[in-house]
Amino acid sequence: MRALVVSDTHFGAWTGRDLLREEVYLERLAPALDGADELIFLGDLFDFLFGSVGDAVEASGGLLRLIAERMPGKRLVFLAGNHDHHLVHRDGEDRMEARLAAGLEPRSSDRGSGASGEPGPRWFHSFLESRLPGIEVEVAYPAYSFAGVLCTHGHYLDPHARLAGSRGDRILTRTLWSIATGGPEDPKTVEDYESVITLLTEWLYIAAQMPHGTHAQQNVFRAVQRLGKAVSALGLPLRGARRLVAELRDRGVGDGAAAEALPSEEHFDAVVRAETVRQNREQPVEGIGWPRPVYPQASVVSRSDPSEHALEAFARVVENLGWNRETDKIVFAHTHQPLADVRSSGDSRTRYWNTGSWIYEPDLGSRQAYARYLRYAWPGTVVAIDDEAPEPQLLELLAELNPLNGGPGLPSSP
Repeated sequence: MRALVVSDTHFGAWTGRDLLREEVYLERLAPALDGADELIFLGDLFDFLFGSVGDAVEASGGLLRLIAERMPGKRLVFLAGNHDHHLVHRDGEDRMEARLAAGLEPRSSDRGSGASGEPGPRWFHSFLESRLPGIEVEVAYPAYSFAGVLCTHGHYLDPHARLAGSRGDRILTRTLWSIATGGPEDPKTVEDYESVITLLTEWLYIAAQMPHGTHAQQNVFRAVQRLGKAVSALGLPLRGARRLVAELRDRGVGDGAAAEALPSEEHFDAVVRAETVRQNREQPVEGIGWPRPVYPQASVVSRSDPSEHALEAFARVVENLGWNRETDKIVFAHTHQPLADVRSSGDSRTRYWNTGSWIYEPDLGSRQAYARYLRYAWPGTVVAIDDEAPEPQLLELLAELNPLNGGPGLPSSP
């Protein structure tokens, strides 16, 4: 049996280019689907935090049609991420309301924790079945295992990653932990992590779904950028220390200076021009001009940061929840940074893979920052799990397009 693990398409997001709404990239994914008995979608299929529900569902149509065509008689398993976490929250509310309507007492598991052990969101399950006829559908959360490999989105790492950020990030994290756990200690259960996640995701979800909500988000983001500040107004923290290290490296100071290959200036300038055109088309905010296009980041961990920061934060989650006592192979997503068979500094036994993403969101702050994005977060990756293979395999389906490999980069969007 073989499973293909895909994640972070972010359909509907205005924060980047959701590649799998374009036919050219669906064609790249199609052959990998052909050999799979099971497709595991590891969250952030939709972006409900930076896009409307209607736009997100419409944008996913091409991928769902491709799955229906290529996988008849096979199986799809869906796990929510933080950007479509509202599916989990809504399901909890639906369960509680159904029990109240039936004259029954509500249960603690019906409060949107996603850990009740019951089938996933009923309406979303029906939605998938209607678009994937002949395909068995399961909605699972927060984790799912295939051939001894545990799969989870990975968004529980965010509060741990924030502790390495600014003073404001640390205060926010401690405050959220106090609300979620009743004290300043780490989350220790799925319910603890769900409480922390839901406080932020539901706020952004409500904002995005309001009339003109995403346009208002764009205005706020641009206004904050115009004032020379970071995007903390959207709950996306400034990584002060790591940003300073990156800036020093860009100037040729400190460890790792000038160690990374850089794309040509001509290529970088062409990418900046193309992204500027796309941003002006998709984010038509008048009166603000930028030398380089800027987008808010979909994760607490910067896509152009070294991947060790996110891995150490996620390893803390794995330890807290005891997942490393269940298996030594874990696939996660969320950070948009593909990984293959890596270990954290504190646990030499547990091995990690990351699916990467299918959203194009280049860091164009400088040519060096763009090079780090190409190195750490180039999109178009999936993880294959085969029950006859000793370990999962990272598949880089767009690798030959990466400019660091001598490729031309991604073609301009339609």
